[in-house]
Amino acid sequence: MHPQRVASRALASLVLGISTFAPSQAMARVLRDPHAYTALPIAAARAIEASRHDSVVSDPLARKLLAGEHHLVTASSNLIGHMTKRTLVGDELVQEAYSRGVRQVVSLGAGMDARAFRMGLFDTAFFEVDRKELFEVKEPLVADVPLQCERRRVVAGNLGAMDLVAELERAGFDKFKPSVWLLEGLVMYLGRDDMKRLAAEIDHLAARGSSLWFDAFSETSVSSGMSFYGVNFESGFDDYNEILQSNGFDYAETILAEGVWVDRNEKVIKIDQRYKVTSAQLRGRSGCLIVRAWKSS
Repeated sequence: MHPQRVASRALASLVLGISTFAPSQAMARVLRDPHAYTALPIAAARAIEASRHDSVVSDPLARKLLAGEHHLVTASSNLIGHMTKRTLVGDELVQEAYSRGVRQVVSLGAGMDARAFRMGLFDTAFFEVDRKELFEVKEPLVADVPLQCERRRVVAGNLGAMDLVAELERAGFDKFKPSVWLLEGLVMYLGRDDMKRLAAEIDHLAARGSSLWFDAFSETSVSSGMSFYGVNFESGFDDYNEILQSNGFDYAETILAEGVWVDRNEKVIKIDQRYKVTSAQLRGRSGCLIVRAWKSS
């Protein structure tokens, strides 16, 4: 079926996993910020996927990272397909960059990301940026877990309020070396000005040979009202390609998520190029998006 005819149907399927579920009182006291709490149902979806007999995501930490909120394993069942797809897209971008000699990975809005503990990139530096409330929960949970990377650095703070360039450099990030940037589940919470500001900051930090990816929604999707576990989406844009290309990335592509699927036999992501769209093609349409960008070496 042609991508234009399936976009709204698949988006509706994804929204089935979007809930107004509230955290337990105990967890709410720890994760005072609802944005930070949204990391837990995502970890729950990874935990379900990791337990499958034909799992394509190895994440032994996912269940531990639920921080006791194990009821979310049931509540998050509708998210499995999307989150598995999202995890694999990020994993494959990291692996592709690693094959080119890239040894720095930055996860913005990192949540319960466990790549530093599971990907086996022992000569790579991982930098995780997220809210202080999130790391107050995460760090005790991973304190006894061996790293599978050269080093892992945590940068705690609100992306909209911190000096990202200064904080990452203080954590040991080298802006003169290429890097991979993962913005999973982040940009839908950013307004246009914040998105453009973040793109400019990444451009300043990302050397030639760097790459980036994030998931997002079109403007029409978000304008109709969307939320995730009670947190409203701030925005969706049709012109992510243009935003990235005007901030140092030589090539950017936006793909309707319906054209990206998991091949469980080969344990890889497959992309149907017919689902690649321009900003003009997105205008007025609903769609969940996969956005990737690269700087040439």
